[in-house]
Amino acid sequence: MASSDSELMQITAELNQLSLTKQQLLEKKKFKSIFQELRSRIEFGQTEEEDLSQPEINSIDDKLKQLAERKAELEQSYENMLNAKDEKNTEKVAAKDSSTSYQKSEPAVPVTKILYVEAPPDFPAPAVILDVENFPVLPCRTQCPECQQFVVTETYTAVSSVTWLVCCMTALAGCVVGCCLVPFCFDMFKSTIHRCPKCRTKITTVKKL
Repeated sequence: MASSDSELMQITAELNQLSLTKQQLLEKKKFKSIFQELRSRIEFGQTEEEDLSQPEINSIDDKLKQLAERKAELEQSYENMLNAKDEKNTEKVAAKDSSTSYQKSEPAVPVTKILYVEAPPDFPAPAVILDVENFPVLPCRTQCPECQQFVVTETYTAVSSVTWLVCCMTALAGCVVGCCLVPFCFDMFKSTIHRCPKCRTKITTVKKL
């Protein structure tokens, strides 16, 4: 009985440690995701730093998956040990009743089961834009219609009709000595194209007009 209680205490301590480790990994993943998102928005695309941080995030996801599997195993072991302990108590009471039927049998001590409730994360879930008509000019999180993966889009600019319109208007205004080509040097006069960083599929084009 003492060894059973000791094992239950060890499982309880390990479950508490798993919950703490999971919370630390979630915090680390949160900061990595925020850093990666900011880097993507600043540089309008995927960078080497982002490539280096993505494996770390994947590694954290793998560790969280392992922790979840280990937690399920411990909870199952805990449940089995409690059931076995409850059965032993029931058998002991039944044997005592059969041997001393004239004495009042003592009721079996109920076993309290411990439930572990994890606190929800203290940061909001990242916004996922599924409507391609409402895409911003900056990279955003969405689901690729081709590979069905949730990704942060890559963006790049391309010459559009607005670029040529501004060029013609500048030429008509008298800027014909190379100044009419200035709109081709600024992204504000170009269209923004979103594509999937995994399958390289073009998702949508955000036009100025």
